[in-house]
Amino acid sequence: MNLKKSVAVVSFGTLLEWMEFTFFAYMADFLSHLFFPADDATLARLKIYEVFAASYIMRPIGAIIFGHIGDKYGRKTPMIVSLLLMAIATCGIGVLPTYDSIGSISSLFLIIFRIIQGVAVGGEFNGAAVLLTEYDKKRPFLAGSWASFASAAGMALGSLAATIISYCSGGFMWRIPFLLSALIALAAIYLRRDMKETDDFRKAKENDELFEVPISAAWRHNKAGLVCTAAFSVFISVFVYTGNIYFKTMAVSVGGLPAEQAATAITIGVVLVTVLIPAFACVADRMNGYKLCFSGLLFALFLSPLIMHMAVSGSFIYTLVGQLIYCIIDAIVSATAFTILLRQFKTGTKYSGSSLAWSVSAAIFGGTALMVNEFLVSHLRWVGGPGLYMSLSALVCLITVGYVCRADRDRRAVLSPPQ
Repeated sequence: MNLKKSVAVVSFGTLLEWMEFTFFAYMADFLSHLFFPADDATLARLKIYEVFAASYIMRPIGAIIFGHIGDKYGRKTPMIVSLLLMAIATCGIGVLPTYDSIGSISSLFLIIFRIIQGVAVGGEFNGAAVLLTEYDKKRPFLAGSWASFASAAGMALGSLAATIISYCSGGFMWRIPFLLSALIALAAIYLRRDMKETDDFRKAKENDELFEVPISAAWRHNKAGLVCTAAFSVFISVFVYTGNIYFKTMAVSVGGLPAEQAATAITIGVVLVTVLIPAFACVADRMNGYKLCFSGLLFALFLSPLIMHMAVSGSFIYTLVGQLIYCIIDAIVSATAFTILLRQFKTGTKYSGSSLAWSVSAAIFGGTALMVNEFLVSHLRWVGGPGLYMSLSALVCLITVGYVCRADRDRRAVLSPPQ
């Protein structure tokens, strides 16, 4: 399988996983009434956000299992199994009876399927980035951006599907994206069976540079990589789930924008993110990718409150402008993050170390982002809270990654190959 086909196969599978995973989040308001009926709409929404968080709590489990396999036995197997798990869970949600049909048992099964999805994503996302950066050494930032591109494209399709559903009537329409994506995932699994192991892994195996317990080795040898990865995960988790997904909730519930218009603005924003990620990655390969990344974090630090202020404007134009600012910042950081953080790991610790550090941070900050924002806005009546929460995550990432990368630059050139 040549480079272009390998990139396409890996990216397509990641795209599907994120489409399946985030469609649930975009449909949170709608699904809350199907599986958690309550007289208080805010309470119902909080319950569905708790289910969303449950999937994030399980991501570190997937990272440990699939990361261990990927670092010790090869990158291919966990990339196939994780996609299979996602297909099974997504199909399960697609055929699951609602609360009106079987009562609270529907809520239980919904949680189980979301937990399985969380395990799958924990083994897929960073694994895709590892595989792609090891495939292509000539364009390191572009190679590292494909996983972010695929996840953004998946979010775009998930948002598009949610937008279409919002315009449609009929009780079964919400099931179609779940069922369709599960079927397509099976086709992606078939294509992934022809993937080859990367040269980096084969060389590490031949030179006896692999570890019996990769995650333990990552802690001993690559602490900087773990810290750097966790910091990027904090920022991207908070920034994306606040500035994109919760942005829609604020636009509707606080700004009073019609749900269809809010969904349209979100879809336009996430599509633009998808287009800009590889564009900014190409820029990073031609200049200093570290400086480009830091500029994106600085923009996030100062402009996040403005982004969320646009969400409550009640104007479609201002809402769209807020999403455009968000998507430029997201694209800059997402285009450069994986290449920077993966350089902090050895080949034998890269999959497990980056997956676990990313998943733990994502579980803590990504899984709770919607609940934190809902608490700030609905209970504390602090409309400006979500924007400042985004700024705080940018500050944490900027300081942490800046410190790690300063030490990194002292040891090697900006575009040198991974350790």
